[in-house]
Amino acid sequence: MNCNPTLTAEEFKTIHNALWELDGVKQELESVLHKDLYIKLARVAGDIRRGLSSAYEQDSQAFERKSDHYEQIREELGLSTTWSMYEANDLNERHPYQAATTVIYTDHWGDKDAVRIPINGLTWAALYVAANAAIRDSGDTHHTYIEDFNPSEGDVTTLRLTTGS
Repeated sequence: MNCNPTLTAEEFKTIHNALWELDGVKQELESVLHKDLYIKLARVAGDIRRGLSSAYEQDSQAFERKSDHYEQIREELGLSTTWSMYEANDLNERHPYQAATTVIYTDHWGDKDAVRIPINGLTWAALYVAANAAIRDSGDTHHTYIEDFNPSEGDVTTLRLTTGS
């Protein structure tokens, strides 16, 4: 190589996903391929993993920093739910739904009427507070991981909360 390339997050994700797919193909072919060819395929996959080891370490460290930040915000705000939207780097930054004024949440099973909670602020943390209140008020004590917000169809002032467990 004649340079020191840098991968974007999307490029890293593409290579990572391709490597997992390669592992799946490798498993399917284990009983079909000649043993030497299978060993070579396994070695190549291992070489790719070793080549990406620094990127995996950086990704792991970034994940830990985000998790620590989310936990710090959760504790500071006295929240009981878990933030699981890792595309938000800093919960004190503005979220992209600037027209949104309300979070709406129907419990995970859709058994109850939707809970509507006002959003008091323009940051991710404001969405966290509203989502926490919506989950609490819904009575859903199992699905407490905040996974996504989607603008309601035809109404950019309302965000639909998606949760998981």
